[in-house]
Amino acid sequence: VMGSTKFINCAVANDSGIGHMLSTKYCPLIKLFGHKDSKKFTPQHKNLIPITSSEFNSRDIKIIPTARVISEINKVIGWTIEH
Repeated sequence: VMGSTKFINCAVANDSGIGHMLSTKYCPLIKLFGHKDSKKFTPQHKNLIPITSSEFNSRDIKIIPTARVISEINKVIGWTIEH
Protein backbone atom coordinates (compact mmCIF):
# COMPACT_ATOMS: atom_id res chain seq x y z
CA VAL A 1 0.00 0.00 0.00
CA MET A 2 2.68 2.51 0.98
CA GLY A 3 4.67 1.93 -2.20
CA SER A 4 1.64 2.54 -4.39
CA THR A 5 1.37 6.17 -3.27
CA LYS A 6 4.14 7.16 -5.68
CA PHE A 7 1.94 6.11 -8.61
CA ILE A 8 -1.54 7.43 -7.78
CA ASN A 9 -2.98 10.93 -8.11
CA CYS A 10 -5.38 10.76 -5.18
CA ALA A 11 -6.39 8.34 -2.43
CA VAL A 12 -9.49 8.22 -0.23
CA ALA A 13 -9.55 6.32 3.06
CA ASN A 14 -11.11 6.42 6.46
CA ASP A 15 -8.98 6.94 9.56
CA SER A 16 -7.72 3.35 9.78
CA GLY A 17 -4.61 1.30 9.18
CA ILE A 18 -4.93 1.66 5.42
CA GLY A 19 -5.43 5.41 5.83
CA HIS A 20 -2.26 5.61 7.89
CA MET A 21 -0.30 3.62 5.30
CA LEU A 22 -1.52 5.95 2.55
CA SER A 23 -0.30 8.98 4.53
CA THR A 24 3.16 8.94 2.95
CA LYS A 25 2.79 12.49 1.55
CA TYR A 26 3.63 11.26 -1.98
CA CYS A 27 0.00 11.46 -3.10
CA PRO A 28 -2.90 13.53 -1.84
CA LEU A 29 -5.03 11.65 0.70
CA ILE A 30 -8.61 12.55 1.48
CA LYS A 31 -9.08 11.13 4.95
CA LEU A 32 -12.59 10.55 6.29
CA PHE A 33 -13.31 10.88 10.00
CA GLY A 34 -16.31 9.83 12.06
CA HIS A 35 -16.12 10.20 15.82
CA LYS A 36 -12.39 11.00 16.03
CA ASP A 37 -11.03 14.54 16.06
CA SER A 38 -9.39 15.09 12.68
CA LYS A 39 -7.30 18.00 13.98
CA LYS A 40 -5.86 15.81 16.72
CA PHE A 41 -5.10 12.82 14.51
CA THR A 42 -4.05 14.43 11.20
CA PRO A 43 -0.72 16.19 10.82
CA GLN A 44 -0.90 19.40 8.83
CA HIS A 45 0.35 18.82 5.31
CA LYS A 46 -0.94 20.07 1.96
CA ASN A 47 -1.46 16.48 0.76
CA LEU A 48 -3.67 15.45 3.70
CA ILE A 49 -7.25 16.63 3.35
CA PRO A 50 -9.55 15.70 6.24
CA ILE A 51 -13.31 15.48 5.90
CA THR A 52 -15.06 14.94 9.20
CA SER A 53 -18.63 14.00 10.05
CA SER A 54 -18.67 16.83 12.60
CA GLU A 55 -18.91 19.22 9.61
CA PHE A 56 -22.40 17.72 9.22
CA ASN A 57 -23.28 17.76 12.95
CA SER A 58 -22.75 14.04 13.44
CA ARG A 59 -20.24 11.56 14.82
CA ASP A 60 -21.20 8.97 12.17
CA ILE A 61 -18.82 8.71 9.20
CA LYS A 62 -21.70 7.46 7.02
CA ILE A 63 -23.28 10.93 7.18
CA ILE A 64 -20.49 12.43 5.03
CA PRO A 65 -22.12 13.10 1.64
CA THR A 66 -20.60 11.39 -1.36
CA ALA A 67 -20.84 14.70 -3.20
CA ARG A 68 -18.52 16.30 -0.62
CA VAL A 69 -15.90 13.59 -1.17
CA ILE A 70 -16.21 13.81 -4.96
CA SER A 71 -15.83 17.58 -4.76
CA GLU A 72 -12.53 17.19 -2.89
CA ILE A 73 -11.34 14.53 -5.35
CA ASN A 74 -12.05 16.91 -8.24
CA LYS A 75 -10.11 19.70 -6.53
CA VAL A 76 -7.14 17.40 -5.93
CA ILE A 77 -7.08 15.87 -9.39
CA GLY A 78 -7.40 19.30 -10.99
CA TRP A 79 -4.47 20.56 -8.91
CA THR A 80 -2.41 17.42 -9.67
CA ILE A 81 -2.92 17.71 -13.43
CA GLU A 82 -2.06 21.42 -13.52
CA HIS A 83 1.06 21.09 -11.41
